[in-house]
Amino acid sequence: MLLAREDVLMTDEEHLNHDKLVVLMMTQSEPEANIVRGILEGAGIHCALLTQILHNVYPFTVDGLATIQIRVLDSQLEAAQALLRDYESNAEIGIDEGSDDNVES
Repeated sequence: MLLAREDVLMTDEEHLNHDKLVVLMMTQSEPEANIVRGILEGAGIHCALLTQILHNVYPFTVDGLATIQIRVLDSQLEAAQALLRDYESNAEIGIDEGSDDNVES
């Protein structure tokens, strides 16, 4: 689900900690944004997807209007960046940790 209001995305505890959401990355692809969200949430990193328009209503991009911002808590930014770097480097060299294809018999 994509939300357009940042104040809706933060829990009361996060408001109390004054830990703001910062932009981790931007993409024009909703599937890519959802994959990144899954990677982050799987590692326990809270994130939010923000866009100016709903992709279900307007499934196209005009001058960056459909850009999706993936935001994380400021305190988790470095961990999120490292996680995505590791994920991208494993994807580039074809490592699939859940597959037995890379194991010789």
